[in-house]
Amino acid sequence: MAAWYLVPKFLETPSYKVVEKDGNIEVRSYESILLQSVKVSGDQYKSLRLGFRPLVNYIGAKAREGEKISMTAPVIQSLSDTNNEWIVSFSMPSKYNKKTLPEPNNKQVYSEEIKATMAAVIRFSGKTDRSGFLIKEKEKILLAWLKNRDFNIISKSKYLFYNDPSTPGFLRRNEVMVIISD
Repeated sequence: MAAWYLVPKFLETPSYKVVEKDGNIEVRSYESILLQSVKVSGDQYKSLRLGFRPLVNYIGAKAREGEKISMTAPVIQSLSDTNNEWIVSFSMPSKYNKKTLPEPNNKQVYSEEIKATMAAVIRFSGKTDRSGFLIKEKEKILLAWLKNRDFNIISKSKYLFYNDPSTPGFLRRNEVMVIISD
């Protein structure tokens, strides 16, 4: 039980400062985040699993030359602009930038960067399942909260998963994030 709780605490996560807090909702100021991403088709649940493998092969140096890259958290998922297509991403450790990040051998894997930004985030525990019910409910709460404030939503929702699939639901950290401006 302790391992499920402690392991994610030792992984590097994107750097941010909390600007506003209201229960489990936070407005955060993020530093830029360098990502390695893949696009996959399918429903939310299936695409998260499909996108995970090429990214693990990338950081494990199985799909490229060079040394392994440390695992980070969270795994980030968002809808692409194409119907039924998802973008699954790993944030890269802060020691890398676009120039020093190893080049992937798999053309499916690509780099992208989220510039320093403001985001609204709702944090919750639990296991997300094939129905997507839990994550959709939290997304609705976050979007309703933002609607009652003077923030403009400037991105699609991003789903953030901090724990491995074997972690019991009550120990999992999940978030829904949207990039905002005021």
